[in-house]
Formats: sequence, C-alpha cells, structure tokens
Amino acid sequence: MNPLWPLAAAVVPAGDRTRMERIGDSLSDFARDKGLRLVLIVLGTIIVVRLVRIALYRVQRRVEKARLVVRGVGETGRLTALFDVLNYLAVALVVGVGAMSILSAVGVNTGALLASAGVLGFAVGFGAQTMVKDLLNGLFLLAEGQYTIGDEITVSGVTGVVERVTLRTTTLRASNGDIHIVPSGDVRLVTNKSKGWSVIIIDAGIGYATPVDRALDVLDRYCAEVNTDADIAEHLMEPPKVAGVTAFQDHQYVVRATAKVLPGVDSKPIERRMRRLLRRLFEQEGIEPPVPVVALPAAPGTPPPPPRPGPTTDE
Repeated sequence: MNPLWPLAAAVVPAGDRTRMERIGDSLSDFARDKGLRLVLIVLGTIIVVRLVRIALYRVQRRVEKARLVVRGVGETGRLTALFDVLNYLAVALVVGVGAMSILSAVGVNTGALLASAGVLGFAVGFGAQTMVKDLLNGLFLLAEGQYTIGDEITVSGVTGVVERVTLRTTTLRASNGDIHIVPSGDVRLVTNKSKGWSVIIIDAGIGYATPVDRALDVLDRYCAEVNTDADIAEHLMEPPKVAGVTAFQDHQYVVRATAKVLPGVDSKPIERRMRRLLRRLFEQEGIEPPVPVVALPAAPGTPPPPPRPGPTTDE
C-alpha cells in the first residue's frame, strides 16, 4: 500500500481512487520492468560507444606506428581519414541497435519498422545512385591508400595537392591557389607524383657547336656541386646522376641529370634551386643556350648554304 494513498483519499473523491490506484500501479510496474530496461539499454549503448571509440583509437595508433616505420609520415593522413570513417560507421551501428532495442522494449513492432526502413532505403538508394557510388568508391580509395593528405596528384584532368579526403569527395589545391573538389565516383585514373620517393629530371639544351664530351663534363661537375649544396643534399636519397644525351633536335641536343628526393619532401623548391645552379655553372663555363635559326627563303640565283654539322653520337 502506497503511504500517500491516505492523503490522496482525503482530497480525491472515492470514485476516482480506484482509477488512480491503477495508474499508480501501472507506473510502478513500468518503473520496475520496462523503465529499468530502458535505463540499462541507454547506459549500455553509451558504454559500448565509448569502448568502440577507445578500441579504434588504440588500433589506429598501433597501425600508425607500424606504417611510419615502413612507409613514412605520408601514411598518417590516410589512416586518420580511414579511421574517422570507421569510427562514424561503428558508432552509427551501435546507436542504431540501441534505438531498436528501446523501441522493442516499449512495445513497438520492430520487424515491421525494419521492413519499412528497408523499402525506404532501397528507394533512396535507387534515387541517389551517384551519391551511393561516390561513397562506395571513396571507401575503397581510403582503404587502398592510392593517395593521402599532402600528396600531389592528377585526377579527372586536374592537378593539385590533396588537402582533404572524405568518403564522397577529394579536395585539391592547385599551384595557383584554386580549389578543385573531385567526387570519389569520378576517380578513374590517379597519377600520384609524391607517392614514396620522387625523381627530379633536369634537361638542358646544348647547341651543336658545343662538343658532347665537354657538355657531359660540365654536367658531372654540376652533379657534384648539387651534392655538396646543404639545402639540396639533405633532401636527396642519393647523389645526382648524369643520364647522358636524351634527344637530338633541329638546333640542339638535350642532356639530362636526375636526382631522387626523399619521401614526403616537396620537390618543387629543390628543382628550382637545381635549375638555378645549372644556369650559373653554364654561365661560368660559357655555354650559352641554343638559339633557333629561322630559315628565310633564298633569293633567286643564290647558291645553297653549306651543309650544317650534323649531330654527333660521341659520349
């Protein structure tokens, strides 16, 4: 017997007491049975969400430590984006199960609700095929690690540095400051210019008046000078190399030097400095860039010009 019933009997008419007693009993039963179940479900959902986040965080840190040793710093951005997605999906799944459990505890027919949700999800998925395609393709892009934040890539006809990667889009920053947002579903061919180490290629055109041996000797000195430059050498995996003569053209032949850059290093400032050193060395050695000669039509009766020296293949 509730101790408050005598007080209620003094102020409530006798005809309403039985109804109030039934309401009080119903509330008491609900608090002892369903109310306790609801509280336990809510607390259990909160605890499971917390445990899932802690577990994913620890797994992410262990994977990052292992990948940093093998692949370098560039893997951190991709792993962060991937585990953010996994964290979101895991939390959404746990909260969804908890919500269905609460509805079942209060007497809602969850079977019919799930069937209706399935039909609605099919209709939404059929009407939003492009978005579903973007999300699925974005998930595979993150899982495979084709590129990560900080990489310079060319995709869908645009080139830039990856600033943000989500399931649906990839955000690129072009060299002129433009922002390109590429849907994940449009990603077909990716050219990653900074995956691991990268190569700097320095091509220089030399006029045919300069002997090949002298040009290659100057290029050897250039590689040695680049290797002693403190601002460049610390970013290289190995000393620069002379690749030799790579092409013959109408008014010049082309010599090439290459250098491997360490992973995660922006090669553009290094390449600009290497080109400046090459130009300075050419000026010191008196090697001028070739000047194209425009052939004008000869006047009638003018003898043909003597044959021009052809390209030499000596190296």
